[in-house]
Amino acid sequence: MRTAVGVVAGVYLVALVAIGYLLRRRQAKFADYVTGGGRIPAWMLAISFFANFVSSNSFVGHSAKSYAVGLSWLGVAGVMVVCCAISWFWFAPRFARFAKESGAMTLPDFFERKFSKAVALVVAGIVVVGTLFYVLAVMRGTALAVMSGLGIGYLQALVGIWAVTVAYCLFGGLWADVSTDVIQAVVLMAGAVVLFFGVLFATGTPATTPIQPAPVGLVLAVGLGGGLKLLSDPKQVMVFYAFDSEAAARRFRILGPILLAGVYACLFPVGYLARRIVPSAPDLERLVPGLVSSGGVLPAWFAPLFIVALLAASMSSLDSALLVMASCAEKHFVAPLRRQTEPSLARTRILLVGFSSLALVLSIRPLGGIIRLTTFAGALVGASILPAIVVGLAGIRVPPRAVLASVAMGATGAVLGFVLSGRVPTPWVQDVTVGLVFAVAPLAIAALQRR
Repeated sequence: MRTAVGVVAGVYLVALVAIGYLLRRRQAKFADYVTGGGRIPAWMLAISFFANFVSSNSFVGHSAKSYAVGLSWLGVAGVMVVCCAISWFWFAPRFARFAKESGAMTLPDFFERKFSKAVALVVAGIVVVGTLFYVLAVMRGTALAVMSGLGIGYLQALVGIWAVTVAYCLFGGLWADVSTDVIQAVVLMAGAVVLFFGVLFATGTPATTPIQPAPVGLVLAVGLGGGLKLLSDPKQVMVFYAFDSEAAARRFRILGPILLAGVYACLFPVGYLARRIVPSAPDLERLVPGLVSSGGVLPAWFAPLFIVALLAASMSSLDSALLVMASCAEKHFVAPLRRQTEPSLARTRILLVGFSSLALVLSIRPLGGIIRLTTFAGALVGASILPAIVVGLAGIRVPPRAVLASVAMGATGAVLGFVLSGRVPTPWVQDVTVGLVFAVAPLAIAALQRR
């Protein structure tokens, strides 16, 4: 079985690299590399948005969590789907119009034009650091599944994932990202559906441990961690920038939320359903990979499909995340330091390799669990910059110093909430809740003072 899994996964990964290579000529300059030059069809961008947000965190982390806490974990999915709909119906058309009028290419560009260059620099730093934590979570989840499915070591799995992602990102930029996302969306949807029904109809030994429902505060915090990140995610903003008009952004706005709801409806109950067939799961992150690779629970033919689906989910997230990190670092740090007004495409590619290599090294000894890293990444980026994004898009006039204080305090609050979470006698103290309160306060005070 592992030979078949390896062959199918290998063919799939080679196809991804080939697509990136074929699209390399569409990247003549930096703007083409990071936004596609406004030439990517709207329907492809809508599917890419959905594929970007479904990663190994969903297949390995969230899908298994309901084994321990039951169906209460579906609340996390509900919050994120609602945020996805808000993102498409309110944020998408405004970002598309802003990019068309201003020529913006990165999320920090929005802050520079709306507020100040100092705010943009702080936001760029937060984007790079927060996205790095997200990349670490995705790489760990993917490596665990590949390790289990192919019977190889964790380090070997990590290196393979790193090599393929870097290869097709270097060739094609956003064009390669979006083009492969369309294919990967179909694969990951099929994998989610088959995983759900496979576990639903499987037989085995029931769980011996009782369900411990997750506190409402934790469910909301994790849901908001993902949801706020989705609303302010530089990867998704890059998709909105790539639309050639505001009307194009509105045309397919229902597609992303529907696809996300459908996949989450299949993935989030998997752990709960597995309680009928798995007596214990001391390490939840290994539950789903174990179901697939054991051979005694799910049919043997499912293993290749699952590995390819997981690779599809992960690659669609990793490529855009690395592209965001490299483009933000080049445009807002490296190019200005070299006193150049135009960012360099060659340096952006070098930075992409550097950031992906850093993520590879840090993933060897993980900094935390998949869900924990994902939630913190969402809190750090979402809680610190989302309030300022809303202020900017809504046209609310606040001084740049208030926005700078909001972003800095939001990031500080997210870190503080991360440290205090689980150490205080309330589930409401989480990275995302503390960060959001800290970020809103300076903006609220500034808005009231202008009245």
